Amino acid sequence: MTGAAEFALRQGRGIAFLAVAAAVAGGLVSQTLPKAVYPEVVFLREQVVATAPGASGVVVMAGVTRPLEEAMSSVPGVERIRSRTIRGGAELSLFFAPGTDMVQAHSVVLSRLGESSHLLRVGAEVTASRVLPSGFPILSMNIRGPFPAGKLYELAQYTLRPALSSLPGVGLVSVQSSDIPEVEVLLKPAALEAAHLTVSQVADRLRQMNIVQTVARLTDAHQLSLGIVTGELITLTDIESAVVGGTDQAPVRVRDLGRVVEGVAPRTTLIRVDGQPGVILNVARRLGGDILALNTAVAERLAELKPSLPTGLVIEPVYEQAAFVRDAVLSVRDAILFGALFTVLVLAFFLRDWRATLVAALSLPLTLGASLLVLWAMGQTLNLMTLGGLAVSVGLVIDDAVVVVEAVHKYLEEGLSPAEAARRGTAELFWPVVGTTATTVVVFLPLGLLNGVSGQFFIALSLSLAAAVVISLPVALAVLPVIASRLLKPVKRKSAGDRLGQLYVRALTIALRHRLWVVLAGLAVVGLGTLCGRSVATDFLPESDEGAYVIDYFAPVGASMDSADTFARQIEEIVRSTPEVSSFSRRLGAELGPPAATISSRGDVAVRLKSDRSRGVNEIMDEQRARIAAVAPGLRVEFVQVLADMLGDLEGSAEPVEVKVFGPDVKRLNVLMVEINRRLEKVPGLTDIFNGNEGCSPERDLTLDPVQAGRQNLSAGSVGLQLASAYLGEVSTQLRRPDHLENIRVRQDSPEIMTPGDLSSARVMTSGGTTLPVSAISTPTSVCPPASSLRENQRNYLHFTARLSNVSLGEATSSIRANLAGWVLPTGYSWELAGLFKQQQSSFHSLWVALAIAMLAVTGILLFQLKSYRRTAAVLAATPVALAGAVVTLVVLQVSLNVSSMMGAILLIGLVVKNGILLIDYALVAEGEGLSSHDAIISAARARLRPILMTTLATLVALIPLALGIGAGAALHRPLAITVLGGLLFSTAATLFMVPALSLSPWRCARCIRHFQLRAR
Repeated sequence: MTGAAEFALRQGRGIAFLAVAAAVAGGLVSQTLPKAVYPEVVFLREQVVATAPGASGVVVMAGVTRPLEEAMSSVPGVERIRSRTIRGGAELSLFFAPGTDMVQAHSVVLSRLGESSHLLRVGAEVTASRVLPSGFPILSMNIRGPFPAGKLYELAQYTLRPALSSLPGVGLVSVQSSDIPEVEVLLKPAALEAAHLTVSQVADRLRQMNIVQTVARLTDAHQLSLGIVTGELITLTDIESAVVGGTDQAPVRVRDLGRVVEGVAPRTTLIRVDGQPGVILNVARRLGGDILALNTAVAERLAELKPSLPTGLVIEPVYEQAAFVRDAVLSVRDAILFGALFTVLVLAFFLRDWRATLVAALSLPLTLGASLLVLWAMGQTLNLMTLGGLAVSVGLVIDDAVVVVEAVHKYLEEGLSPAEAARRGTAELFWPVVGTTATTVVVFLPLGLLNGVSGQFFIALSLSLAAAVVISLPVALAVLPVIASRLLKPVKRKSAGDRLGQLYVRALTIALRHRLWVVLAGLAVVGLGTLCGRSVATDFLPESDEGAYVIDYFAPVGASMDSADTFARQIEEIVRSTPEVSSFSRRLGAELGPPAATISSRGDVAVRLKSDRSRGVNEIMDEQRARIAAVAPGLRVEFVQVLADMLGDLEGSAEPVEVKVFGPDVKRLNVLMVEINRRLEKVPGLTDIFNGNEGCSPERDLTLDPVQAGRQNLSAGSVGLQLASAYLGEVSTQLRRPDHLENIRVRQDSPEIMTPGDLSSARVMTSGGTTLPVSAISTPTSVCPPASSLRENQRNYLHFTARLSNVSLGEATSSIRANLAGWVLPTGYSWELAGLFKQQQSSFHSLWVALAIAMLAVTGILLFQLKSYRRTAAVLAATPVALAGAVVTLVVLQVSLNVSSMMGAILLIGLVVKNGILLIDYALVAEGEGLSSHDAIISAARARLRPILMTTLATLVALIPLALGIGAGAALHRPLAITVLGGLLFSTAATLFMVPALSLSPWRCARCIRHFQLRAR
């Protein structure tokens, strides 16, 4: 008897108490663990957004993008810089090397921005932020009602937003609206000219007047009061009465020049909710915040505010991540419960003793409860990955318990007392159980090599799974024997499996006589798996049905806002007429997520589906895509689920398929993109295709004549300021409302949208106070520069992008490679595959390395355990059979090889050798007692068949709920479960027949070969 087993039995009460206490504590702390969709992921990406209002794309490129690229290239750890330049702004994405401290990197980025600010174009504003999941909303709500859109904005911005911002766990709360109220001072051009004033001068006068300034501290009757000089503008009448020019005898007031009205800021975006004007309120969470708790808190706070809100105001979620999280958590929880139930039924069938079944089943709550405590101590959240790890661990957790309890039960069948049976059973299985647990755990150690989003996802899964497996070891070897010695009773009947054991021994005896055939059968399975591996589909991450998706739409770049809105209304009609749609909202000139450089003709529609529907999200998206193409052929659209869109944006690879073409000349790149589009547009399964040409942004340039402008003492700056103030308006100051300030915009009383002729006939004031048409000092020209410019590591590029429908990423990539094969590009130009394919290749490479290291680690443990190269090789021989069986299962069930199924393959390596260890370890003990190798194997087969079948079936049935993929988020774990199921089915047969055949002495194998050769002759 080992000292550890003896100690466990002596200290049984204390050990049992600690185990129960840890399980109860884990159950309690699980209530406080934050709930989320995915683990808290660190994205190695920083985003820099620059704005240069009024500047063309060419000017932004020269005066903003290039200086920023050069400054950011010196930030330590930056591997890649990607930029996108549009009219009035630029967006830079900085990608950092694995292992970079992103907090420190952010500080360095801010420092570089400060150092390079003098190099940027005058008026450019730059912000830098880390790319975090908290930048995306977990809750988006439509706000509508029988009120003007400006009133809805004020309710959302000044009532709802402050009320929600104070909730625990809340990050950024933002309001998106088309109509932001402001006061407009509309001046008549003729009146301005008569008063010898410009819009800018009027704005300056109002700014100087609207002042509140403390000028003195006064003491009177023992009281301290302040002396204040104020000219504050309180009402619209105050603004109208303000004197902005004239003389002492004939002052010119604002009302003499025009009118003052309640208006809205110039519309650069358009927001509609459920097809009506409205407001979108977005709520993001802080890092580590609990999505479910935050969602509940928001609902409770809105319920508290409802009595004070105007009658008729409707607040309705259009995206609610908590609903998906809640369903996913419940789905995985149910998978754990059903897996545990199925496992207990397997134990009950074999043991036919409810007491022994109960003892083994106790390992589940004890282990899983303590595992939750470990997750809490490690700062993890309850998400799809950590819960998925616990669900996968159900069958593994009970394996050790089954082996120990079965051994105890076997000695009870021999007539020993429960205490003695517990001692002998624990002593017999102590080191084999330690070895089998170690092989399961070590396969996860190489996963630390994984990087990127997928790596961090599955590291969280492996942590929870490994924690459960490690905890199951002391539970099986220390806690359960104590409980068994007190709970079990002497057994009067044999357990199930005796008849099956006899049949197995006969079959194994025959197999050992024909070992070559057994080995050839194993090689045949490996060959079949190799053939199937050539046809297995490959993907990156499996997608779940989230019940919500986004339609990104792209109107022609030169389209006006009204024209783009007309296009988008057609999408709204299609979405509204889809019976499965619950609610939707639309943006134009803005996007879901953190700030970005967005072209004004681009927008998105966020759609929420009903929970009770018969069609899946992909079927609905395919139907709507076809309908949109029929009614709006000039509109480019992309469909993507919200979480997939979020992960793509965070990782910087928004599209599954992306082909980049690099080269110095953008015009030549456009020609090459036409050829790419011709080659790839017919590739099966590609949808939402974009050929890389975003078009051009029309401009009307007024080129000043230096001679004519100089004669009037006018510069480009003064002319530009006068025209911009006149037509775009100038925010001169603010009007104080009861609880906020409202902008006062001064501009000419003219339409916001002008024609080229209006601009050419515009008048400007000279330094002498006279006015003249701008056409007298300038020459108008129409140009149309590219709408956007893309660069990566300071190289120009264009890209072909597409999404996938009814085709795997691997199949699509193979077709793309085939269609581009042999394409010769000009010197200095090149192409490469990017998008999710690049992430997939990086993840697969890391996983293959992890798989190889896992094999080496398991080999080392087997050598320590079995003390023989031959027997170690025999046990490992089941591994290629298991992997081949897994591939065959994936092909038969039409499941792709992705990061999830690769994780299943790594886990499979640790599981496959467990049964081999149980078998060969017993044979070694039998050999030590004097049996021959052949008889020792037969004895081990007879003794170990039942625990091998029990543990295998327990693992298989525990994975069935995950393999069925039922429920929200289950699709993420389904490939892993199917891989393990298929591999175990094939490897069990290999363990029971091929491992014993290979473990015998080599000369016996050679004699079999010679015998086979003689018979063949």
